[in-house]
Amino acid sequence: MSGFAVHPLGSSQAQPTPRGGIRVPERTWEFDGGWGWVYFAQGHDQVQQPIILSDGFHPGETDRNGLYLGLNDPGSYPLVNELNQRGYDVVILGYRDCTASIYDNANVAAQCIMRTSAESVTDTPLVVGGFSMGGLIMRYALVKLEMMRADHRTSHYFSFDTPHQGAWIPISLQSFAYYIKPLYSGLADMIDSPAARQMLWRHKENLAADPVEHPDRTEFLQRLRRMGDWPMRPVKIGVANGRGDGQGNGNPPGTAAFKVTDGLYIGTELYLQAGGDNKTVAKLCTLNLPTYKRTSGYPELDSAAGGTLDSFGIAAETFNALTGQGAEAPYPIINFVPTISALAVTDVDLGSQQDLQLNVDQLDASRFALDACKTSSDNTGHTEITSELCQWLVDQLPAK
Repeated sequence: MSGFAVHPLGSSQAQPTPRGGIRVPERTWEFDGGWGWVYFAQGHDQVQQPIILSDGFHPGETDRNGLYLGLNDPGSYPLVNELNQRGYDVVILGYRDCTASIYDNANVAAQCIMRTSAESVTDTPLVVGGFSMGGLIMRYALVKLEMMRADHRTSHYFSFDTPHQGAWIPISLQSFAYYIKPLYSGLADMIDSPAARQMLWRHKENLAADPVEHPDRTEFLQRLRRMGDWPMRPVKIGVANGRGDGQGNGNPPGTAAFKVTDGLYIGTELYLQAGGDNKTVAKLCTLNLPTYKRTSGYPELDSAAGGTLDSFGIAAETFNALTGQGAEAPYPIINFVPTISALAVTDVDLGSQQDLQLNVDQLDASRFALDACKTSSDNTGHTEITSELCQWLVDQLPAK
């Protein structure tokens, strides 16, 4: 189950695209823990104007072809082609384990940054960035390189719907993942992976555990702060797939978003997160014998402004495929990365309903850790490659 994956992003026209639109990279660099796939701009046979695009979080290793097609979908926005046409040599960065800790994959990113710099035959600085957790990986890699006094030669850093302030997987869904672990462990394993523990705003270690900020996330944030929090050299750019006016996605809090309709777990229901105290978020049943999970002090996170993910829809589809039992998702799509998280708004709390409803489009520039940022005109899919966001993003990058 690809519960918090970077979606297959993007599209392609800059150079010939054989095999149904999948372009073969001109170079493949192998790193300890990943790969860099190089797609030259027309007329280039060496790196001259580099940009690195990092994969994010999903099960297993990076699917090169899937990621390329996602980044280069002519039906939405052909990002790789557009960058190539502007003279950029595109390096797509993938990982052997996309659920590994941010530290591990940041080491891969650092290798890629230094290799790209060494391969370049010009003095043109690098542009580096990532999608979803890929933005955190690149951020950490640059900060660490600066702490080590390494010359990363990066002029611009970007993040694309990156959970700088944390991502959200409902407590109800985390509870259900552990509840069905004897039958299917995949979802629980992903929720309890090193990367998820560092990325999620609130995390459950097991069915009985209270949701908390995981110690691995606390340590990650502390490490970032000790090293400077953000890279100093590059211009920092960010885009959010969520709205900027604070308007949510319309999901009715407290309503059942997921139901099991037959089989061993019949009667199980997972509810959209409601604000307030002692709110039931899950009724977990075995043969209609219920156990309830409740939260107190949470805002309406499933309904908030932000990049969306079909979390409950994927859960229902996976459950049905694996068990042959009946599950449905009346509200499959929910908030995953709140806008205030993707834009690294300062002095906010994902646990505050008021902060989730901030009109960030009207905030003073001093409220952002980023130098320039862009929100979506609607709450769109997490890391969805839209013309609105991508055109703005590429226009922020240095021209040749």
